[in-house]
Amino acid sequence: MQLLDEIIELAAREQGSVATLLRKCLVLAHALKNDRLKIWSANELNGYADDEVPEYRKAPAPAKGLFVGPFGAQVNNQPIPPAMLQERHRHFAESVELRQPIASYENAGGHSRFVFEWPANLTVIYQASFFEGAYALNRAWQEIPSSVLLGLIDTVRTRVLRFALELKEDLGSVSENFNALPKEKVDQQVVTYIFGGTNVIASRDFQIESIEITQGDWNTLAKALDRVGVRDSAIAELKAALDDDSKDETGPKPGLGKRTVAWLKDLAKKSGQFALSAGAEVVKKEATKWILGYLGLKS
Repeated sequence: MQLLDEIIELAAREQGSVATLLRKCLVLAHALKNDRLKIWSANELNGYADDEVPEYRKAPAPAKGLFVGPFGAQVNNQPIPPAMLQERHRHFAESVELRQPIASYENAGGHSRFVFEWPANLTVIYQASFFEGAYALNRAWQEIPSSVLLGLIDTVRTRVLRFALELKEDLGSVSENFNALPKEKVDQQVVTYIFGGTNVIASRDFQIESIEITQGDWNTLAKALDRVGVRDSAIAELKAALDDDSKDETGPKPGLGKRTVAWLKDLAKKSGQFALSAGAEVVKKEATKWILGYLGLKS
């Protein structure tokens, strides 16, 4: 239990690297053979490139701008109301998603605020949209206080600490061997203490076991995958893989083609946080069954 004791000690400290703590969590995840903990630890360490970010990585963030006018006049730090933006752009004046690796935020205490610059193209779109065009928007940004980032760091520490303490308590009643722990119980603890809730499959008001896909029914298959958190881009990749496999005369018949098999193998990387919370292996198993139904094959 040395690894677990090290994690508890690091998580309980006020100071110390959270990135180091998460690397130890990644080692623990492999020892436990738990996909959810592996993916969460890796996302926190590497950043959330495509996956949906957890709620604790979202923060309110109003926008401000620098406007320049004739004869060198300018208006700085002017608040930009979300209502002035097109609906699809309003999040640039309302909130931010903290997608960077956790190490990027570890020195938050050294700053009073953090600034997120608007994309240059977005600034150009709204350049003449304020002050009746008398002043031009030169640059715009969102900002959050450093306390938000300190809160993010503390949230990660606390979640890891609670999970590790529960795991140690369970090990004390079983043995010092991680493999002696029931995998279902470990998985539920990851959901409860790391993701901060119960099994989220129930939150979409449907039973995953009740979904049946008939042969050739792509719309129902796509909808089922979407409802368990598979991203739209990944669903489009599956359609292309199925179409290509159907043209491949050398592929195994009947059965799944090599492109579809490869898609299923990487399903965890193609899914958002919802699917991972539901359980990567559960989603993969059900997706395989649905695809076989779409192909008219028995699972």
